[in-house]
Amino acid sequence: SCLRHEPQKSLRPPIMLGKSSTMSTAVICFVAGAILFFVSFSSSNNLALSSVMRSSRLQPHVVACNGRGRATRHLDFRARASQEEFSQMNRRNIMKGVASIALGTAVAPASMAKGVKGFQQHKDTGDRYEFLYPFGWEEIYVKGTDILYKDIIEPLETASVTVIETEKSSITEYGDLQDVTGSLAEKVLTPPGQAVKIISAKEKQDGGKTYYQFEFTAQNARYTRHSLVSAAINNGKYYIFVTSANERRWNIMGDRLKKVADSFKLV
Repeated sequence: SCLRHEPQKSLRPPIMLGKSSTMSTAVICFVAGAILFFVSFSSSNNLALSSVMRSSRLQPHVVACNGRGRATRHLDFRARASQEEFSQMNRRNIMKGVASIALGTAVAPASMAKGVKGFQQHKDTGDRYEFLYPFGWEEIYVKGTDILYKDIIEPLETASVTVIETEKSSITEYGDLQDVTGSLAEKVLTPPGQAVKIISAKEKQDGGKTYYQFEFTAQNARYTRHSLVSAAINNGKYYIFVTSANERRWNIMGDRLKKVADSFKLV
């Protein structure tokens, strides 16, 4: 009879991928993809940042840097921030976005205000001031301001600080409450051609510093802007803090913005 040779069967069992191996492979693929994305993202943003830095060296307003590395600017009172400038991205937010991807976390622009629900605190250790602003507002860059936060939906709801170099040691050296209030409201904080109405004004003493605080409205053909202002001088710097909202929303935002204005303090 003929002998039939059967093919020899392998004694080694087939390799099966378990759930743990599959998950490990997926994690490795995800990490590799994230690294490639970050490298690509960083390269493109570095080019953008280099362009921004090159252009910033051409700005004639930049005179010095404060403790956080942000440029201190002289204020040209004739310049006014347009709606287009409100939409510009803050250069520091680009850096924070890159760092967030690198660390895998979100970088908060300010700390939560202790004991004040619904507000965050901004504290500038270089120019030495602090204030609260409503939670959810974003920081943006507007030429002429030291810092500006705004609501992402309502463009008129803002809080900003302007810092100007001065030889005065107190705001009272510019004049009395009525004179300084009228000058700021009509000539500095409002574009020409708008109807200005000063609602109230008061002088405040805090920590040996004098603050002029006032409330006013400015009306143009499209809307009325309602603002609260706190101004003071310290260490050769003139600080003007302004928080505003559309008049049609003042019944909603008025009390919150009064808390914001009262929180502005030189430290």
